[in-house]
Amino acid sequence: MLNGHGDDLHLIEVEIKHNFSSNVYYKGCPKTLLDEVSRCVNQIQSYPSPTANELNELAAKKFQLKSNQFLFTNGATEAFYLIAQLFSNKKAAIVAPTFAEYEDACKIFHLDYELINVAELQNTNANLVFICNPNNPNGNVLFKAELEYLFQEKPNTIFVIDEAYIEFTTSIESIVSLTSKYNNLIIVRSLTKTFTIPGLRLGYVISDASLIAKLLTLKMPWSVNLLAIKAGEYIFKNYDKLQFNVSELLEETAVFKKQLSKLNGIRVCESDTSYFLIELFDKPANELKHYLIKEHQILVRDATNFNKLEGEYVRLSTQSKDANNSLIQILKAWI
Repeated sequence: MLNGHGDDLHLIEVEIKHNFSSNVYYKGCPKTLLDEVSRCVNQIQSYPSPTANELNELAAKKFQLKSNQFLFTNGATEAFYLIAQLFSNKKAAIVAPTFAEYEDACKIFHLDYELINVAELQNTNANLVFICNPNNPNGNVLFKAELEYLFQEKPNTIFVIDEAYIEFTTSIESIVSLTSKYNNLIIVRSLTKTFTIPGLRLGYVISDASLIAKLLTLKMPWSVNLLAIKAGEYIFKNYDKLQFNVSELLEETAVFKKQLSKLNGIRVCESDTSYFLIELFDKPANELKHYLIKEHQILVRDATNFNKLEGEYVRLSTQSKDANNSLIQILKAWI
């Protein structure tokens, strides 16, 4: 890990009351899912399947695709590293500012990469393009028609679309179905964010079967642990029942952003998700972060280490109404 991440809760010595730095759903993991994982703990005395392929059929049923179009990984991050390894020493482009692991993976596997903005996508001659949609950290989206145009215009370019936050927006829908139409499309998804299980590490790749087969040859056996597999089985069998109400979450976000926008000294940035950036005009982001930790046991994401993001930015992810109101009052006094 070269560039680091926002949810650095493991580095904080004080007990955090409200964690605005993590983009996982704030109400936590569904109790029934926690109960299922607890029920399976004794099974850790046996090895899991080497490739977690028992999840393939369940995912295929949900998305109405073929089971050989799926590969389950140790979080979405393993997927990005496998993809970069497959294209080692090739040219890559990363739409930035965005998640640091694309860049880290490119560095480790010696891809000649460049950071570009959305407008530059049509002009890139890269072999591999990483796009986070919705994007992290700003919550911006690209629409299906925009992406299909790229897939059609650049048939020799492989597009990696990270849909880790697709269930945190109503502005766009998943393009998983397009993996049967375009053989230059790789979609990476995660169960971490929606179901609040970052500690289990469970992501997956959806693509053309031939690309999946190539990635599978690079994958380390047993990279997905047994409890993650059991959680995945339970999730795919009960997906709709376990999924949170995104419309309700976005309504809470709209209220939170409206209240924040009334404060002097900050700008609330546009976003299509429950996480968003705020820009600080008069004080540095790291000063706010350390103040909130020390004085109020609140953690926010200092976004100044995102490449191609110029200025003093903090990323916030909507929490409970009480937590949101608490942060607003603290910011009002601090600014």
